[in-house]
Parts: sequence; structure tokens; C-alpha cells
Amino acid sequence: MAQTRPITNSNQGQSKSYAPKAAGSTSSSAPDKALMRKIWDAWNTLDPANAAAFYDKGAERVFFDITPLKYAGWQAYATGAKNVLAGFQSLNATVSDAAQVHTQGKLAWGTATWHADTVMKDGSSSPLDGRWTVVWEKRADKWLIIHEHVSVPLASSEKK
Repeated sequence: MAQTRPITNSNQGQSKSYAPKAAGSTSSSAPDKALMRKIWDAWNTLDPANAAAFYDKGAERVFFDITPLKYAGWQAYATGAKNVLAGFQSLNATVSDAAQVHTQGKLAWGTATWHADTVMKDGSSSPLDGRWTVVWEKRADKWLIIHEHVSVPLASSEKK
């Protein structure tokens, strides 16, 4: 089983900025596991505005998340995610140490599994395990997410 590393504690009134120093998602260096953790760290704040700097804002971009099936463009993603995350009290997601990033020219893609501990506003909590595929494109000196796929497997019938 892959080891996971926490990227943040639950959101308990902490106010941090997760946007990188320069506008855009990262400097000219290629995306890596540390960047992957920063992206999830931003989402752990439950505020899509903290993740916005990592994403291309084109309306033609497609982002798949756990719910709903599909978002067309960053604005739809940010609005939809904000509505979904409004039901959360906290989110503590961790990216597997087995995460991988591959780069070819001005494109890079990453794959990872992740674990999240969630607490809803009604006090209920549950663990969640999923997978993540992300595609970046280099624009000038910035790497921006142009496609993302976040999903969870169907309940398994595997014997334990």
C-alpha cells in the first residue's frame, strides 16, 4: 500500500494563501509531486479561489470531478465546487507518495491516488479514496492545468 503524506490539517479558520508567488500555477520548472501537493492543499481550504491560480481559465477546458459529471471551464468548476464544498466542515486530502509526473515539451501530465478525511457540516465524517489525473500546459513561464479528472472507484466487492 502506498504511503501518504498529509498536506494540511482540517480547515479550522486558518487563513493561508496557496497561490504561487507569481501569477499562474508554478514557475518555469516542470510540475512535480510538490506542486501536486500544493494543488490539493489549496482545495483543502474549501475555497476554489485558493486553487484558481493553478488552472487555465479557458471556457473550453473540461474538468471532471466526483460530482457532477463534468464542468466546462474554470468558472463553472469554481462555482460548482464552491457549492459542493459548502456542505463540508473540513477536508484533509493527501496525495500518495507514488504520484507520478511526466513532461514532454510544453505539456505535462500527472497521476496519483489520494486519500481524504472529510467532515460534513452536519458532523458526519467519512474517509474517501480516489484517483487523480491532471494535465498541465506551459504558458510563457507558467504551468497551468488544462484538464483534470478526479474520481473515486465504485464500491469494491474484493474480499478482505
